Amino acid sequence: MDMTKQALAELTGMTYRQIFNINKKLVQEDESKALFVKGEDAKKCDLAIFVQRWVDYNVERVSASADDLDAVKAAHESVKMRKTQLEVDRMEGSLVDVQEVRKIWGDIANTIMQSMIHLPSTLAPMVRGMDNVEVINNVIDTEIRKVLEGLSDTPLPAYLLLQDEDDEEAEEE
Repeated sequence: MDMTKQALAELTGMTYRQIFNINKKLVQEDESKALFVKGEDAKKCDLAIFVQRWVDYNVERVSASADDLDAVKAAHESVKMRKTQLEVDRMEGSLVDVQEVRKIWGDIANTIMQSMIHLPSTLAPMVRGMDNVEVINNVIDTEIRKVLEGLSDTPLPAYLLLQDEDDEEAEEE
């Protein structure tokens, strides 16, 4: 049975233009895949050949997407494995949240800054009236070392200690 190209396109539920473009792509790949093959009537196309090649085209398209689906599943599994590894690293303590690190370093920098800002008011009365550069140098050096040693003995922020205790309790449960 022969049908017009327009009628064949309507059978697929697509527009003639869409089928025309698919046919053009198939002909570029391989002439034997052409959807529109002239039938007995030179103005119409063979329905049987059209249906066979249309089915072949759709089966090939679905099997290609199945391969893509396998690739997507493999990529998804890879992402899940990476996520699991990051969670394990975080629980082991080898990975920390950047926001937590910024907060802690901000607190440490603030403590250092406050200690250093108060240093001139501590030193000024001590070096007042001194003329010997070596004595002034020793006084300044001693006071700076005291401040730095005091900072090294400064305990961790309370919120960090509480978080460590919460983590330990969660591990015990």
